[in-house]
Amino acid sequence: MKTTLLSCLILTLAHAAFAEEVPSFKNDVVPVFMRGGCNAGDCHGAARGKDGFMLSLFGYDPEGDYYRLLEEQPGRRVNLAAPEQSLLLQKATGKVAHSGGELFAADSEAYRVIHDWIAAGAPRDPEDTPDVTGIRMEPPVMEFPGPQGNVETKVIATYSDGSERDVTQWSLYLSSNEGVVAIDDSGVVAPQRAGGAHVFARFSRFTQGSEVFILPESDEFEWQAPEPANYIDELVYAKLRKLRIHPSGLCSDEDFLRRVTIDLIGLLPTEDEYRAFMESTDPDKRTRVIDELISREDFGELWTAKWGEWLRIKTDTNVGFGTAPKIGAGYFVWLRDQFISDRPLNEVFHELVTASGSSLENPPSNFFNMIVQGNEPPHVIGQNVAQVTLGIQTQCAECHNHPFDRWTMDDYYAWTSFFTGLRRKHGRIIAETLFTTNPNAPLAKHLLDGRPMPHRFLGGGAPDLENQSPRQALATWMTGQNNELFRENLANRTWDHFFGRGIVDPIDDVRISNPPSNGPLLKELGRRLAEDHGYRLSGLVRDICLSYTYQATASTKPSNQNDSEFFSHASLRRPRADVLFDCMNQAMGNTPRIRRSTRTKAIDLFEGGAGDNYNSHFFATFGQSRRESVNDSETSCDPSLPQALHLLNGSTIHRALNRETRLIHDLMHLKQHPAASREIVDRLYIRCLTRTPDESEWEVIQSTMPPATEKDSRVWKRWYDGVLWGLLNSSEFLLNH
Repeated sequence: MKTTLLSCLILTLAHAAFAEEVPSFKNDVVPVFMRGGCNAGDCHGAARGKDGFMLSLFGYDPEGDYYRLLEEQPGRRVNLAAPEQSLLLQKATGKVAHSGGELFAADSEAYRVIHDWIAAGAPRDPEDTPDVTGIRMEPPVMEFPGPQGNVETKVIATYSDGSERDVTQWSLYLSSNEGVVAIDDSGVVAPQRAGGAHVFARFSRFTQGSEVFILPESDEFEWQAPEPANYIDELVYAKLRKLRIHPSGLCSDEDFLRRVTIDLIGLLPTEDEYRAFMESTDPDKRTRVIDELISREDFGELWTAKWGEWLRIKTDTNVGFGTAPKIGAGYFVWLRDQFISDRPLNEVFHELVTASGSSLENPPSNFFNMIVQGNEPPHVIGQNVAQVTLGIQTQCAECHNHPFDRWTMDDYYAWTSFFTGLRRKHGRIIAETLFTTNPNAPLAKHLLDGRPMPHRFLGGGAPDLENQSPRQALATWMTGQNNELFRENLANRTWDHFFGRGIVDPIDDVRISNPPSNGPLLKELGRRLAEDHGYRLSGLVRDICLSYTYQATASTKPSNQNDSEFFSHASLRRPRADVLFDCMNQAMGNTPRIRRSTRTKAIDLFEGGAGDNYNSHFFATFGQSRRESVNDSETSCDPSLPQALHLLNGSTIHRALNRETRLIHDLMHLKQHPAASREIVDRLYIRCLTRTPDESEWEVIQSTMPPATEKDSRVWKRWYDGVLWGLLNSSEFLLNH
């Protein structure tokens, strides 16, 4: 709601009516600004204010708001001698021209409270005025038998003096999925369709939510699901059963082999692997394939590529930034060694966060070079570290309290203090950077009043800095076995890789107003990663791949066809750009030319495809991260028209088929034509789709075959090229299913 200050302040009446004493400015007036949208970013809370008046965004600075309201231009907006003549009330009642129009009458509750507040002298709050310490939303869980009816919610605020207050009418409301459940300005919840979602209330700097279940209208529901394979299935199925959603059945052996091979090593199954798996009668053959794939170096290389993007391993010829190619390559090799050896992730990040010394001799020290790409101030380092390691975006709290999460400006600058002691200077050669820690570095200063902010963990307490530096204390807290933020961030990022969406999604935007779709599942995954697997990635990955939730088919049932967040069926996922590039060349039997590298796989390129001029167009077209930030959203797997055009007539496929690969030539020389054409087509299908063509597909292919009398091998070569080209352009090849 975009209004002038008048429309905002007049609403203060309603909130103050609850108080028997003189209304409090920060507890009665400021919350009404927020409810009315007065201090929002598109109104007076904008950086430059609106219509000549500015409020702090979302009320993070009540003292400043009081000054701008009463003291910046004394007597303009508030008339202490004659409250009814105050411009605030005059405009709100329509007695003076107001762009927002008449808001309420002179006999309204809002008018009386504003009038009383002004009549009392519009006082500042006493020093002992209690602060809001939290809110709760009631009821915490709502269940509807169908998309009808509604429930009135209540919001209770708790204050520092132990008191409580009903602030329902002064809270803001939102829904996590308005297509499933809506909530109006009064906090009334109305279901829209069957499903699950959350509704939220915000008051002061706090946001709290309630979970909502809307069941299908039909009473005919009989739970049907495979027997759970492990704890993952138990927790997923419990949520699905609550929502009356049936999970899909298990996928075929062909789909499983292709899916798990792409997901675990970023490649397709070979022909030999396909035949061995399909011919095996071992009831545990899926488990054996999972264990064998995880044991390969390719598994570690794939995760190195993923974390290389999140950690922004990106180099520049301007070596003054400390991001020279030699530095980046060394950092990448070190990271690759950690994942190939399956080193516990808490140890990896402890070493990264505490690293010091030479960027050449101690590659982990490049964590602070790469994650911000240069010599950035401590608050930028703090933002990126929080997002990568904890999945939290703190940027909003730099200038104001986070509007939809618990983080305040105090939290932001106390966290920044951990990085003020980081020092860097050039080493013996220009490409080298030396990192040290100054334990006596000044603390970060609060933006509002410049006061030094002592170190404090996000969501935690103050560190013990006796005998350790702030960064050492931070790393110990961060990577501890019981740090739920850290372990659940790692678990969520891992889950996202196998399902195409996180349990919290986006995976690097963990906040109260973006809750997990299955909270118990995320907590248990994080606990298992830390406690059962000792932070070893392979253990959690094995749990996920062994679950029937992961092995489910992409085919849906009537009850789960609209489910996109509770993991009742597999999703169709396009592999990331580097994986797709590698799979495409593998299917064609092609060893691609990659500039500035002796590597033959795209996932092995230490800064992605940025330095590969031969194939950079492919990587850019298919959404490879440019590493301009730590945001996971920089990697895109969404389809686009340029992608389709590139596959149809771009250089990646055509150059390989016409000049670089001998696959078709070799297959033709192994067998006679046309008698062996079915066998060769079968092999092309296996290479691309991990299956053989069914009879209907073979009939279509056969109808395009050259005549049996054709002796020109070039004609047959073009025909086989066409079959392979068609397979590579098919949705079945381009999607991991």
